[in-house]
Amino acid sequence: MRKFWWLILILIVIGISYWFLNNREIEIINPLVKTEKIEKNTGWLAKYNFENLRKRENKASEIKTVGKVLVVEEARKELIKRGDLEGKKFNFESKAISFESNGKKISGMMNIPMTPMSNKLPTIIMIRGFAESEGYFIGSGSWKAADELARNGFITISLDFLGFGLSDSESTDILEARFEKPMSVLDLIESVKSLDIVDSEKIGIWAHSNGGQIAISVLEITGQSYPTVLWAPMTNPFPKSVLEMVDDQSEGSLKVKQRIEEFEKEYDSKLYSIDNFYDWIEVPILIHQGTADVWCKVEWQQDLQKKLKKLGKEVILDIKEGSDHNLKQSWQEVMDEDIKFFKEKFGI
Repeated sequence: MRKFWWLILILIVIGISYWFLNNREIEIINPLVKTEKIEKNTGWLAKYNFENLRKRENKASEIKTVGKVLVVEEARKELIKRGDLEGKKFNFESKAISFESNGKKISGMMNIPMTPMSNKLPTIIMIRGFAESEGYFIGSGSWKAADELARNGFITISLDFLGFGLSDSESTDILEARFEKPMSVLDLIESVKSLDIVDSEKIGIWAHSNGGQIAISVLEITGQSYPTVLWAPMTNPFPKSVLEMVDDQSEGSLKVKQRIEEFEKEYDSKLYSIDNFYDWIEVPILIHQGTADVWCKVEWQQDLQKKLKKLGKEVILDIKEGSDHNLKQSWQEVMDEDIKFFKEKFGI
């Protein structure tokens, strides 16, 4: 009889132990084997996740004049010869500028309307898309749109980003080079606000392609009302936005894929992706997307609009039939819509 109760007791102990091990996060450690547990989201790239960037104190620096925009000036002359600028005035001045972000110099192009400065002017931050370093010049990717906005009374600042123009070099780590970009824009905005000629209450954002993802990141991180226009934005979320652009077996693509695999072992990629922070956006957005675009899809913008509207955000999607990634086939029409949008949002 005593043996029977001992057997019952042993079975109970075994049952409790089995339940405990299967319902608790228990890690069995062999004391003879040295193990190292990696805690996610605490590495050196953690400062770039959206939650930490939102806590960051963005820093203003002096915006310095560093020369002329010689290549853009030559490009304007070519447009004049072709007759593309007929009837348009150069009622603004352009200069190459630089500012600092995170201790590094970043160059860009600044257009200033030649109007009386008794009233401070609205300003548009111009964020270009992907660019190759070869053949790059200050203002690349946004100067034509910047010129058109400047003709209509807006100060414009086109930033080059690290590694381009007269900027300091970018990070050698491909992901940090990507994550640095929203931080650069955040510090530029603070620097712009300190200019005497700028109305700090009237700052907007214009962005194209990959710049669109940077712009959305900035809107989410700041939660501020910077009316924003996006041309064919890359709204495919990270890391899909990167992986789908390197979907081949070349050496470069394989390195990118490997780096992202390493990154996701140590970090939660959701903390670096725009689609997880749409509710932080507090600003009207106008999106232009061409149906002949081979890089960004109409479906992406429709999905973004649907999600933002569900959250009660103000977003307009303008689909241009037959227009390419640069909206070349409807360029002037799109620019006119942008000017109207910014003037309405700024009350001017």
